[in-house]
Amino acid sequence: MELITLDLEQSFGDLNEAVLVTNPERTIVFANKAFERLLRVGQDDLIGNTTRRFFADPAQFDRMAELYHRPEDQRHRKLYPIEAVLGDGTHKQLEVVSAPLFDRSRRMCGLLFLAHDVSDRTKLENQLSEIVVTFEDALDAILEGFAIYDSEDRLVLCNDTYREIYEASAPAMFPGNRFEDILRFGLSHDQYDTGLMDNEAWLAERLKQHQAADGQILEQQLDNGRWLRISETRTSTGGIVGIRADITELKQAKALAEKAYQNLHLMADSISACVGEVNLEGKCLFLNKTGCEWFNGRSEDLLGTRLREKLPWKERDAISSLFKQAINGQKASEEVGLNFPDGVFRECQVDCNPRFNDEGNVDGLVVLISDITNRKKTERTLAELYAITSTRELGHEDKIAEILRLGCEHFDLPVGIISRVFNETYTITHAQSPGNVVTPGQSFELKDTYCTLTLQADEPIATAHAAESEFAGHPCYELFGVETYIGAPLLVDGVVHGTINFTAQEIRKRPFTSADVQIIRQFADWIGHEIARQRDHQALMDAKIRMERIASIDDLTQIFNRRAFLEHAEREIQRFRRSKTAFVAVMMDIDRFKNINDLHGHAAGDEVLQLFARTISNELRSTDVFGRVGGEEFCLILSDTDLQEALHVCERLRKRIVYGCQLEQVEQTVTCSMGLALSTREDVAFSSLMQKADTALYEAKTTGRNKCVVYAPAPDAVSA
Repeated sequence: MELITLDLEQSFGDLNEAVLVTNPERTIVFANKAFERLLRVGQDDLIGNTTRRFFADPAQFDRMAELYHRPEDQRHRKLYPIEAVLGDGTHKQLEVVSAPLFDRSRRMCGLLFLAHDVSDRTKLENQLSEIVVTFEDALDAILEGFAIYDSEDRLVLCNDTYREIYEASAPAMFPGNRFEDILRFGLSHDQYDTGLMDNEAWLAERLKQHQAADGQILEQQLDNGRWLRISETRTSTGGIVGIRADITELKQAKALAEKAYQNLHLMADSISACVGEVNLEGKCLFLNKTGCEWFNGRSEDLLGTRLREKLPWKERDAISSLFKQAINGQKASEEVGLNFPDGVFRECQVDCNPRFNDEGNVDGLVVLISDITNRKKTERTLAELYAITSTRELGHEDKIAEILRLGCEHFDLPVGIISRVFNETYTITHAQSPGNVVTPGQSFELKDTYCTLTLQADEPIATAHAAESEFAGHPCYELFGVETYIGAPLLVDGVVHGTINFTAQEIRKRPFTSADVQIIRQFADWIGHEIARQRDHQALMDAKIRMERIASIDDLTQIFNRRAFLEHAEREIQRFRRSKTAFVAVMMDIDRFKNINDLHGHAAGDEVLQLFARTISNELRSTDVFGRVGGEEFCLILSDTDLQEALHVCERLRKRIVYGCQLEQVEQTVTCSMGLALSTREDVAFSSLMQKADTALYEAKTTGRNKCVVYAPAPDAVSA
């Protein structure tokens, strides 16, 4: 045989590659040293034998016989994976490629095999496969929709949530399909809400946003009303990663809130916060935008400075103990009043938090200064407003004068006015001003006052700097130079009576907040009710003075009136002080009751009050005390009840009102807000407890209505 004449040893003996040569009968005629090492056998176990014993699967050995019968076949160009049995009995993954050998007559005289150990590679491939499976499982566990597109904008993979979100487009979501084609498929199935845009214009805009992939948050509406939040960013390889989150509930809640407050312009947040970081020497390492404004400087100018040194020395001493406590590793918090370099005095909640390094040592402080001026001022104003409106020592005119004084103090403005508007004439009926420069009886044309804007808006309006607002072109600015104004319409029995407003010719340093708007609304509501009550009282006095003097039952609702209720309440306070058995006072107010009177008249409003009182009364125990203490205001005493039980009762009552106090002629849903307060030993008189409940009621009103809020001395009330 010519094969014998080949100097195989000279050609392949010292190669690092494992080489094996067989004759046409599949007998081994040559194996180099690398092959011996690979199979862990010697020449005696190879030469003259076949390779059958080295196949873990003998059937594979039989199938490879075809290589000897078809030497011209393309099979010789393939890699064959083989699980080999080594000489020591262990198994190893090999990869084998073959080549036919020919003699000078072009007859096949044998096969040459090259073998490679691929065990490590196979192990890595298996690990990679497991990683891919784990990655896919992780993607499917993500609540958001997730998709990856390559640099050519073709889908690489996406999770099941992504397909569920775009259910109509799911058939088009297969690897390799373009993002544009998936969009077109969804458009053809009316999956997207394109608004007023035609499909091609919408598609072009969406592709532009997609290609930008700058991480900006986009919102997208589907045809079924669902809303998605979309975030898309570029990968390092030029692809795009997209995340889809369902924000339908958030959008629906926002829509409901916008509908409920469509005529209000309230700011969502009235508290500013200064966030800073300092080292142990007190030098500023970071200061946010609000902090820069408060300390009246640019970030680059303030970094590296000691911010405390920019405060008055007394205030530095007031907060130094906080810093010392935080440097010792303890969180520190305190409420202090600070005069900031921007010229504004703020009541602040200062929180100092130690920052720890890897060794557990304090290497700096994170300082949060929250502006609680509005909250503290609002709490004081509400408390005093309640004291003014609930006292029996002041008459009608005195209460209005006190409210004007209180408003001037709350808004830090010198002039407070209540006006009567009739036949386009603005007449001052009550006034508070330095030196009485503004007096009752003065009249002006309505168009020359900011109040014409207030009445047109039909809601409170305010400006702290008229020259830089739409107020600048108004005659009031040109005639009187009024820079600061906050005012609200004054309604009496649903009819415009005039306005209440507070003004100054100077620019206000602090902008008005949503709490300020609510306060002046409270002032306007109370004065409107007070004027209406005064008119009603006068009319009743002209006929026959009764009700408050001789009756203990409210004629309309058939429950205790205010006087009788407060008498019972005072007795409950005395009983509590004797027996120490706590009780809970609940202030109730029908939400947007004024709207019912305005839109449907007092008859409908009275019917709502009657139905409301009857619904509550039917749910109470015989020991509970329930009375009407104002127009749509009621008060309830739950005797021998702790806060948890009372909150449970009030939640049940609130739900009963929603389901049992609706009238066919009244379109809006009748709901109720409640404020709860537990009696304490500090409550010498019921008025203090009622004040707490009223504060909680105000919290319920200003945070969404139709809820029960428990009064708490801490900054935040507990809301159910």
